Amino acid sequence: MLARALSHPEVEILMKIVNASVKAYRLPPASLWEDATNKVESLEFVIVELVSDTGATGVGVSYTVDIGGTAIKALIDDYLIPLVIGMDVRNYENIWNRLSRQSRRLGLGVNSMAIAAIDIAVWDLLGKLYQQPIFRLLGGAREQIASYISEINLSADDTVDDLVRRVDEYKAQKYDTVKIKIGKPDFSEDLERIAKVKERLGSAGRLLVDLNQKWSSAEAIQKGAQLDKFDLGWIEEPMMCQDIAGHAALKRSIRTPIALGESLYSRQQFLEYLRADAVDVVQADVAFVGGITEWHKIAHLANAFGKQVAPHYMMELSLQLLCGVQNSFMLENVIGGSFTELGLLEEPIVVKNGVGVPSNRPGHGLIFNRSALEMHELSAEKIKSNFSGGSK
Repeated sequence: MLARALSHPEVEILMKIVNASVKAYRLPPASLWEDATNKVESLEFVIVELVSDTGATGVGVSYTVDIGGTAIKALIDDYLIPLVIGMDVRNYENIWNRLSRQSRRLGLGVNSMAIAAIDIAVWDLLGKLYQQPIFRLLGGAREQIASYISEINLSADDTVDDLVRRVDEYKAQKYDTVKIKIGKPDFSEDLERIAKVKERLGSAGRLLVDLNQKWSSAEAIQKGAQLDKFDLGWIEEPMMCQDIAGHAALKRSIRTPIALGESLYSRQQFLEYLRADAVDVVQADVAFVGGITEWHKIAHLANAFGKQVAPHYMMELSLQLLCGVQNSFMLENVIGGSFTELGLLEEPIVVKNGVGVPSNRPGHGLIFNRSALEMHELSAEKIKSNFSGGSK
């Protein structure tokens, strides 16, 4: 369709948004999620549908961990949807900028997560308009991407033997890169877990570790130095995400690469990290930074600084993003967290033999199972009576 339009410039392709709706859902991860700073009770997914004047529907999704789904849904429903009715999806920059300008006084976070759901739906419509998967609209840099297993299991009763058994299972599934959580109260336990997993993975394997902002800057420098001997692929979110100077100091003091970005919400925040030489691998989350429009800019920004991107979570969407850009590292496959594992897709998207292959359907290729979603529709009243929070 795009080729036909380009060869016949008198043919103008229009696709305007004429209707929209939003719903939110809350359900637990498919397996235990506990790290050094959180014990996750539920994931909340906010799903937007945009209907075009052609009859095509675009679906977008954002998410939260435990808290905020009702706020994001209300922001979209009450304020943002009216702004996009009548707009042409080809003008995705205008749509994104309008939503950003009108919500900027909220700061960063809830508004960018709300914009993301609409923006992803816009890109889904663009794919259907031009009959192309999103990864080709973004550049089509590759047809597939290597994946790593990412587990969220740092519970008190999880033993080293338990961890090693799981690593054996990952190896049997043809994964040679594994990410584990660290941040035990006793650092010697972290060191033992790292040593055992490194031994199990062997010289051909690669180990990544994630702290979820557990350490202070002083702890990170002191403890990070003890991790250099393990030749880790990276250390992720070692300290609070606002501490750019601390990350820069840590990067100067250790050899292990630093990965971060899941707690940042704009390209300006990533730019400050890149300027400070405080990050090695950029982990922008498409749902947190405002959708595909902003994520794509962050990826190119990272490339300008010679950095690779490895987006946080959202496996099925991240697969499209990574195959679109030049500076991709690896796809994160979080145990218990993919739409497929959660039973929310009509057509599962799975990683096979440690390699992810994006859907070639026009758009992002996610076909949500509506009946499965309806079982988990978010109830504000139920949350009010049961919410206790998962942060430690």
